[in-house]
Amino acid sequence: MMATSPRLIPDLDDELCHALGQIEELLLTLSVWEDDPDGLAELPDPLAGRVALDALNRVQDAIGPTQTRTARPAPDGGRLLGPDGRYEHRPLRLVAIDPGDLRILGEAAAQLGRALATNPHGELVEAMAAGAEAAAPTFGPTPEPVELVEALARGLGVLDLAATDTAGDTRVMVALLTDAAGADVTLSPLSEAAYQRLADRYNAMWAARDGLDRFLY
Repeated sequence: MMATSPRLIPDLDDELCHALGQIEELLLTLSVWEDDPDGLAELPDPLAGRVALDALNRVQDAIGPTQTRTARPAPDGGRLLGPDGRYEHRPLRLVAIDPGDLRILGEAAAQLGRALATNPHGELVEAMAAGAEAAAPTFGPTPEPVELVEALARGLGVLDLAATDTAGDTRVMVALLTDAAGADVTLSPLSEAAYQRLADRYNAMWAARDGLDRFLY
């Protein structure tokens, strides 16, 4: 059994799940090309042998039930309320994710980015372009391979934000949500400040400091 640890993840409606779904299409395409005798000669680790794809699928299974507009039924957990209880924040969810899977996906993102930077006309990038076409939405433009790699990097940043939390804000919120056991949480002034610092970091990581997105917190 794989070791898992609780991660503090914002409920991003369907944004994070949609992005990971597009990356799944890219990795699925690489897997098909790998299995084709006339396709890629060899994929680098951890793209080879579906290792990165399997890690991504485990992460998707873990976070899917926590995201509004993706989970059916609606995610478990109470509301996250400001100190006066009169306004509601974007929810934060506790999700058990194997850190090894995040490392695998980080290595996969590095390999994909390296291929784009050093061999933009190679077979791997050609396969990535086919994967990007498979990831195209029903309505809207086909994403560029580099956009999918960037989305994977941003998603990993959101999923592993605690690793760079020097102020202890993650520990504060994890403790509150754990103690609440699914009930509503009304923040104190101190925990509100911790939440706001985390919201700034999530916003910078996921939405490049977009003001409208930050308002949603």
